[in-house]
Amino acid sequence: MQITRRQFTIGAAAAAIQPAWAQTYPTKPITVVVGFAAGGGVDVVMRNIAPGLSQRLGQTVIIDNKPGASGILAASQVAKAAADGHTLLGGEGGSLVLNGALFSKLPYDPVADFAPVSLVIRAPMLIVAHPQAPFNDLRGLIEHAKREPGGIPYASPGNGTYHQLSMELLRRKAGFPAQVIQYKGAGAAIQDVISGQVPIGPIDSIVALQQILGGKLKALAVLAPKRIPQLPNVPTAAESGIEGVEVYPWVGVAAPRSTPTGIVSRLSSDIREVVMSPEISKRFTDLGMEPFATTPEQFSTFIKQEVARWHPLIKELNIRLD
Repeated sequence: MQITRRQFTIGAAAAAIQPAWAQTYPTKPITVVVGFAAGGGVDVVMRNIAPGLSQRLGQTVIIDNKPGASGILAASQVAKAAADGHTLLGGEGGSLVLNGALFSKLPYDPVADFAPVSLVIRAPMLIVAHPQAPFNDLRGLIEHAKREPGGIPYASPGNGTYHQLSMELLRRKAGFPAQVIQYKGAGAAIQDVISGQVPIGPIDSIVALQQILGGKLKALAVLAPKRIPQLPNVPTAAESGIEGVEVYPWVGVAAPRSTPTGIVSRLSSDIREVVMSPEISKRFTDLGMEPFATTPEQFSTFIKQEVARWHPLIKELNIRLD
């Protein structure tokens, strides 16, 4: 997904012809509800854009952490909030896409109850291994896995996460057996790969990058369309002969579904300006993230594509979290 100059101009023009009531927005502080604890990936992203967004909106932007239940508490709160642009969701793929297949009943509809505002970042998934693992690339891993009785074990940060789904997609495309070992969070998963307790793991670039650069892990492949600048010698899965396994955990902003389009457009435009500013863009890149701001229309299309891509695999794997 790529923003063109023409698309950005159209978005700016639409924001310029808002009705008078939309031009007075906002009239009070903006609350961004985050479904994870302070210091987590989504929280870090929102706190990095909050000052610039506050400056552009002329109101304080407050980050309200509501951790628990795979982001359900936060998403449910925002879905039921007043649709006036003063309560937003700092969401991610779990709350806005995956939960719709992982839970039989939700107190909100991940697609219908929100107005997508903008993607903010995405983080390419990496297949990493212990430095002494007997393979140095994806092809070597596949050949090794086929010789392992029952398949090669891999560390997953949680059941039904993008991490697990990326490995399940990869092994189906490449035709090798694997056994998932579940952990509570990426930190615990990556530590057992570093220590050699588990030979490999699918870990996003935010968590894995510094460990790779520090020599504690070796990267076998990046699940992205192109190599990432911090790891120019690590090939993509496609370069290794495995097509169709580009996987990104991501963070975006959404509003309650009936939020006026003028307010959504204003928020989206301001978020894009903040995210793509040299300072914030560099900060995200240094943290292993890819700045990826979009228009509301692009974000809406992206969410629908993610639902179509991942819900069938979740059902095939019979993953349920309730």
